[in-house]
Amino acid sequence: MAKMELITTYANIPLEMHKGDGQGLLIVYPGLHYPPCYPLLYYARKAALSQGWDVLAMEYDLRVVPRGKRGVWLEEVAQTSLNWAAERAPKLALVGKSLGTAMLALAPVETLTIPWGRVWITPLVRRTTVRRALARETHGLAFAGSRDGYISAEAWQELAHPGLRQVWLEGADHRLEEDDPLASLQHLSRYAQELGEFLRLIA
Repeated sequence: MAKMELITTYANIPLEMHKGDGQGLLIVYPGLHYPPCYPLLYYARKAALSQGWDVLAMEYDLRVVPRGKRGVWLEEVAQTSLNWAAERAPKLALVGKSLGTAMLALAPVETLTIPWGRVWITPLVRRTTVRRALARETHGLAFAGSRDGYISAEAWQELAHPGLRQVWLEGADHRLEEDDPLASLQHLSRYAQELGEFLRLIA
């Protein structure tokens, strides 16, 4: 594992590069209180590495960015990381959890000349940019749970279209977990299977 930094206007973001066989590059955009070591992002990394992908994981603290500048800063991080990755990878996957989906929405994937896909984990659909990006998605996979207070079943159904595969986990919360640990493991297993298959189809 190699440690690096992404230099941005308000903060230098710590990065960790986990090397596979260079088959592709998966970038992990974590949630505000959901770092890359937490289950959904940890198993995203495991799924990618098992298929020979490299994985770039970042951590950030939004509190260091002035409130009025946070939207601009999220866009800067999304564009800078995407540009860096596009020069180094034969194919690309972006995985965002919660706040990380705001970065997925701002990443200019339409400029890419390599195969790509985006994985939206509990997307913040109340954000206009996220909702619009999901509506225009052409290579996407999205996960949400019925107990996630950030999205309703109705809003989830409204997002349905052929460019977005949606996985709705009944009983799961914003972390795609339940109080019952066995139920949580079932959700995690479904998540890992869907994610692994999605990565295999990026070509």
